[in-house]
Amino acid sequence: MTDTKLVLELFDDLATDYDRHLPFFATYGRELVNWCGLRPGQRVLDLAAGRGAIAGPAASAVGTRGTVLAIDNAPGMLRTLEADLGHLPQLSTQVMDAHHLDLPNASFDVVTCGFTMHFLDDPAQALAGAHRVLVPGGLLAFSGPGPAPRDERWEFMGQAVKEMSERPGRKPDPFTPPARPLPELCAEAGFAEIEERVVQKTFELRDPQHYWDWNMSHGFRGFVESLGPELAEEFRAKVFEGLARLHADGGIVMRSAAAFYRMRRP
Repeated sequence: MTDTKLVLELFDDLATDYDRHLPFFATYGRELVNWCGLRPGQRVLDLAAGRGAIAGPAASAVGTRGTVLAIDNAPGMLRTLEADLGHLPQLSTQVMDAHHLDLPNASFDVVTCGFTMHFLDDPAQALAGAHRVLVPGGLLAFSGPGPAPRDERWEFMGQAVKEMSERPGRKPDPFTPPARPLPELCAEAGFAEIEERVVQKTFELRDPQHYWDWNMSHGFRGFVESLGPELAEEFRAKVFEGLARLHADGGIVMRSAAAFYRMRRP
């Protein structure tokens, strides 16, 4: 089970650096908004909004005749979102847990969520809440990690994570994936016309430190901190050794993928 309290504390602490070192979430956020086909005047709810990777493009898409409510249970994230996007009159924020939506029934045309549904403590509860606040015919769209293209040059990373995960003495990782496939949970929540899409992107990093700084600015830091100081330093050394080889052999190029899901409330 995901440790909600630890995750909240982690992301509240990450807020200042989140998506600053590399526009990873912003890039996929724009792609998801484009796939939603948002129209001027629509009402959008963005769950676990972070610093606005989806909320910002969504606000531009719905225009001043529409509204975007960005919620997150980490106040620090919403403060950074407001600092970046507070000039948009159609965008508002509220500290709120995606599991407990204190919002009226059928009050939104679209609900979005970026890279969060897969590690919520109870995604079924969050999906039920999204279904409740959507109007009939309303759209839910969310993203999560996808099957990245295999690249043998990066196998050192997976090996290092696996090795450190099996070491005795480490604390549990605060993130736990859902026990059942998300599309299955979506169908049980009452959604229909469920579509899936894989989107791939490539990011170039300046050097090993750049890659490490990016990894420590998002949820992966939870895994590193779960190792404890000694194992974390050993893990860092292994990662830097592999990154140095990449850097010397054509540069550090990261090929990533996101899984997009889109569906409607009947």
